[in-house]
Amino acid sequence: MADFKHFSLVAGGDTVEDHQIPDGVVGPAVMSMKVWGESVEQAVDVLCEVGNQIGFKIEENVEVHLTPAKQGKKDEPFAYDVRVIPCADHNRDEAVQVEADNLRNE
Repeated sequence: MADFKHFSLVAGGDTVEDHQIPDGVVGPAVMSMKVWGESVEQAVDVLCEVGNQIGFKIEENVEVHLTPAKQGKKDEPFAYDVRVIPCADHNRDEAVQVEADNLRNE
């Protein structure tokens, strides 16, 4: 098994038309998730892949934090606890910080 580390990631962006987010709305939002991966780069790649799959376009820098895991690792990198939280465009930066704080304090 690879030497995985556990990361929590948060990014500001937008949900797009035809998104796959239950009860989601099109527009400004914050996406967060927990990822098991070998490196920060791989964790960000997972974030981008999931975002592309569900219809979330990252517009801002991604915050990455090493955090304790809630789920055990597997043989491959994976994401869990994916959340997309709508916000107003003018407070997206604040919403990213709030979600990052929430993840670090879980």
